Amino acid sequence: MKRRLPAEWEPQSAIQFTFPHADSDWADALDEVIPCFVACIETVSRFEKVLVACRQRAEVEVFLKNAVQENLILVECPSNDTWARDHGAITVEENGQPALLDFMFTGWGLKFPAFHDNLITGRLHEKGVFGQL
Repeated sequence: MKRRLPAEWEPQSAIQFTFPHADSDWADALDEVIPCFVACIETVSRFEKVLVACRQRAEVEVFLKNAVQENLILVECPSNDTWARDHGAITVEENGQPALLDFMFTGWGLKFPAFHDNLITGRLHEKGVFGQL
């Protein structure tokens, strides 16, 4: 099997975000952080699909009303943190075809809880989200 890690600038089907909430790492700064996430998601949605893992879809829809709705995929998933780089699937090519790798994040050596984060990729897969991209 030939496996290749595509560069971040190569064409992709979507970008994943995990939306902040009161029980995430941004609890003390939600008023400042949410507008930043919203601006990023709205901007990306003008160019490609955006997958947003969120605690409660209805809460997040209110913030993202100006995003390009046909490019927005909101999926309810519990999370500990918002750093999708620490818990999102890693996309590779296997024999020229895209494949997703799931991995276990230890929360910086178990310094921070990651039990919900480690289940996000599996939950998205179970819900059929990756087949929509």
